[in-house]
Order: sequence, then C-alpha cells, then structure tokens
Amino acid sequence: MADAAGWAGTKLVLEMGRITRDNLTRDEAMGKIASLLLDSFPVEAAAILIYDPVSKSVYVSSSVTKSKDTAMIPEDITLRLQGGSCLTEALRNPHEPTYVPGGTVDPVLGKLTGNFVAVVPMATGEEVSGFMVLAGNDQSGASGLIPELLMAVGSQTAIVSSKANLIESLRQSEERYESLMENANDLVFVLDRGGRFLYANSRWADIMGYPPEEIVGRYFGEFVSADSWANTVAAVKKAGLEQRKYIEYSWVIDSQLGSKVTLDVRASLIYQGPDLVMHQGIARDESAEKKLQAELVKRDRELGQSKSREVRMREYLSVANAAQEEERARIARELHDGAVQYLVALGRRLDLLRKTMSGEGLLPEADESICKTARELDDMDVLVDTAIDDLRKFARNLRPPVLDDFGLVSACEWLGQQAEKEGIDVAFVPSGSVRRLPQDMEVSIFRIAQEALSNSVKHSGASRVDFSLDFAGNMLTMTLRDNGQGFDPPTSPGSLVRAGQMGLVGMFERAEILRASIDLKSQKGHGTVLTVTIPIDTSRPA
Repeated sequence: MADAAGWAGTKLVLEMGRITRDNLTRDEAMGKIASLLLDSFPVEAAAILIYDPVSKSVYVSSSVTKSKDTAMIPEDITLRLQGGSCLTEALRNPHEPTYVPGGTVDPVLGKLTGNFVAVVPMATGEEVSGFMVLAGNDQSGASGLIPELLMAVGSQTAIVSSKANLIESLRQSEERYESLMENANDLVFVLDRGGRFLYANSRWADIMGYPPEEIVGRYFGEFVSADSWANTVAAVKKAGLEQRKYIEYSWVIDSQLGSKVTLDVRASLIYQGPDLVMHQGIARDESAEKKLQAELVKRDRELGQSKSREVRMREYLSVANAAQEEERARIARELHDGAVQYLVALGRRLDLLRKTMSGEGLLPEADESICKTARELDDMDVLVDTAIDDLRKFARNLRPPVLDDFGLVSACEWLGQQAEKEGIDVAFVPSGSVRRLPQDMEVSIFRIAQEALSNSVKHSGASRVDFSLDFAGNMLTMTLRDNGQGFDPPTSPGSLVRAGQMGLVGMFERAEILRASIDLKSQKGHGTVLTVTIPIDTSRPA
C-alpha cells in the first residue's frame, strides 16, 4: 500500500507541475489540486486553506468530497485561528503532518468528519502559506499517507499558490495601468525604435480628433510638422548615443478638429542593452501649467529608479492625484474670485437700479408696465442670489476651505453636515489621539470619505450613516456604515473598471497611494460597511 501511495503521490506532484505552468487564478489552481488529492490518496474529503499571517486567519480556497455529502469545510469563507486548533498545532510544527482523530470538535474547523484527519502545512522553508486538510473513513488508510510525500505535495502546493497570487497581482496591476492610461487627461503614446505608434490612449480622439485605431501602426512623422519630425529624430538619436533615459521635445500637429496644436512631450527611453527599442511619452498642450509638468518629470525620474512596477504605478497615481487636487483648488479660487464676484456686483447694480427707480418716483402703483419691470427686477435679483449660492457651494465641494484651514477631522464633520442636508442622519465620531496629518494624506483620506458618503446619499437609499475616525498610534482607521439597500461588492479593483464604477476606482487608487487597505463589505438588503486602514508615517511633519 505504501508503494501504491508513493506512486500515486509522485504522479500527483507531476500533475501539479503541469498546473504550475498554467496561468490559473489561485482558487482555480487550488480546486484542481484538491481534486487530485482525492484521486491520489485513500481519503474521502480534502480542503485547501490559505493562511494570512497578518490577520492570523485562513481562507478556505477549495473543499471537495468523493461522496454527495456536505463538504468537510464550506468554501469561500475566512476563519480566524484560535488556540487549541489542529491548524495552530500544525503552524507550530511546520515540518511534518499533524494527525487528528475523526469526530474531534476543532475550535476553528468544527466537527471533523471521518475516522482520521491529516493536516499538512503548505511550507517553503520556515514560511507556512496554508494547509491541506485530508479526511478518510478507513483508519487503515492513514498508513498510506507517507509523511515525506505529504510534505512534498504541501510544498509544491505552496509554490503553485504563490505563483497564482503573483499572476493575479500582475493582472490587477495591468488593469490599473490600462485604466490610468485611458483615463489620463494627457495624450499618452508608445513608439517603437522606428518611430511607429505601438499605443495611443483615447485622449487622442478627444484632443486631436485622431482615434487610437487610426494612429497605431503609423509613423509619428505622418502627424507632426516637418520641423517637429526633424527635431524629434535628432533628439532621440542624440539621447540614444548618450544612453539617456529621459528627453523633452515639442510636436506641432494639425488636428482633425481644425486647429494647429503645439504639444510639449516628456518621454522615457527604453533600452535592451545598448540598443534603443522604444520610447513612451506624455504629450500636453504647452499652455498647461508648467509647474505640473516639472513635477511629472521629476516623479517620472524617481519612478525610473525603481524596479518594482507596483511602486512605479503608486508614485504615478500620487502625482496625478496631486495634480487633480491642485486643479480643483485653482478652479475653486477662480470661481470665488471671478464669477462669484461678478454676480455679487451684478446683484448690487440691480439693487441700485431698483432704489433709483423708487427714488425718482418711477414705481407708481397705477403704471402696470413699471410694476411689471419692478417684479422682473425682483426675479432677476433672486436668480442672481441663487446662482451665487450654487457657485459658492460648488467651489466649496471642489476644495472645502475647512480642509486646508482646520484639517481632516473638521472637514469630515463638514461632510457629514452636507450629507444631512440631503436627508441622511450622519453620526460622526473622531476618537484616539486626534491630530493633523501631512496635507497630501489628509486630502486623499478626505476624498475617500467624500466618495463613500456621496454613494450613501445618491445610491444606497440609506437613512443613517455611522462615520468614525480612530487615531491609534501610527494607524488611522476610517469606518463608514450605512443602513441602505446594499449591493454586490467588487471582486477586485479591476472589476470596477469593467463595470464603469470610476468613483470606487478612484477610492481604491487613493488607498493605493496611502498604502492603505480597504475592506468593503455589503450585502443586498443589509447595508454597506467601508473600513479603510491607513498607516501614518510619524516621521513626516503635519
């Protein structure tokens, strides 16, 4: 029996090697492995649990059984480890299986079915990434579970799980990258070594009138002026000889919208060894703010020093977020100092005109036409006052002065007051060591809270929101809980992009900038709970 079990186990390891080569999600791969465990060992049920050392919990990725009975452990649930569990015992002894008598009531797994249960750590070295749980009815079958073979299978399963996690992270990263490029306000492009477009984002159609499908595959010289083509070619050739990674140049393009546009381009060059293989750039109308351009170039240089694509994307998002907030603040200032002041002046002129007409006796009750004019003046005055109020409200929402003047806590309290004007009862409670944070952190946290409250007001049908900020040491926890109708939460940030939920995408992107974790829980008919946990760098001044 041992030889048969050994051959079956060896075959299992070979089959797992094939699974490793497939680009499967983690749960897909674990499901296949669990089924292989049933076919390869004398057991009746098998489950694979993924261990999270941070939260001290396990996620049931796969649970299968040979019979039609209920699975040993329900799939797709998360269980917190407790002392006295066979999982805790296996975690303390990661180099060999842990055996448990059937019928044992485990504080984490519940009542264990079968006559025997084997818990196999999925370990690589000293690191445990999960557990294989095998249960059998035939007590003699336990002797066919060779410990060395079980540990080899557990180690291989850990490798498969790790690879699947990396693949999923790469997919999510690519989805975020594509979303960022497609939603950028600037023209984004990639050229091959010959100057042919490999990629152009959708902004080319909005700004230049050229749809991306009309650009990709064609040479940039077909679109830019002769001088722009010559200067770009010379700049790229010179940079290639000097092995420089970043260049700047200008393009003059006759857009299909009937105008001649001058674009300032910031590009990064990509090499294979000494050879230039492509370059990618961001083009912006030269009238855009120079300060933002300089900041983008500076951050892009910093990003080039990192080999991690995730770090590069996080930094780029930070720059884009800062640029967006600066633009919000600028528009708010212009509205307050420009349009609002003009409307105030217009209102005063209307008041003066009314007083002048009254003073000169032009408002006799008998003259119906004059009275009609007076009523129209009153209506115009009301319209002007309404426009002033609306513009001031719009400017405050773009960049509330309370955020800059008094900080995050006061700004969140103001958000609650605005939501209450829409008919929702908001209970805002700050706790812990309340303090000011660096401005960029406060802005990002405020925007996440603003989006969450806006969703509760506009979409949830909630009547109450409990909103809290808990300052605890070097962590800030923000929680918003509503009693609305709930919804099906996203499986990943990438699924939000496909569903067009760009507000939630922005929330996840800002959390990425903050290196924060987001826990979004919702169920139809049971409301929504958003928990954002943000690390605070105490070395940064507020």
